[in-house]
Amino acid sequence: MKYKIKKSEAITTQENGISRFHEYQFPFQNASLGVSEINGRYPESGFDIDTEVEASWYVEEGNANIWIGGKIYQVEKGDMVYVPKNEKYWIDGKNLKLVVASSPVWHPDQHSHIEE
Repeated sequence: MKYKIKKSEAITTQENGISRFHEYQFPFQNASLGVSEINGRYPESGFDIDTEVEASWYVEEGNANIWIGGKIYQVEKGDMVYVPKNEKYWIDGKNLKLVVASSPVWHPDQHSHIEE
């Protein structure tokens, strides 16, 4: 069993130079953990939605405006945001670093983008 994952072992994805996500893959299936770095609007237009995953975002650094549930929330270091499954969202971050806990394990097949 793997008890430690180094940052260099995390799976990193990047989108348009605005968002970078480091996913730490532990062997359990009921949750996943990652770190998202955002500087700008993510997604660049429209909204994103996760159809099977609910998430908690902890603001480790920076600040942002987050649109979720039809409202804009201003967040800063130390704040947390809850994202229910099937809820549209966007993030406009400034040097933002989010610790992202998802349940169940996040996978790209359930993630989609909506232009409105």
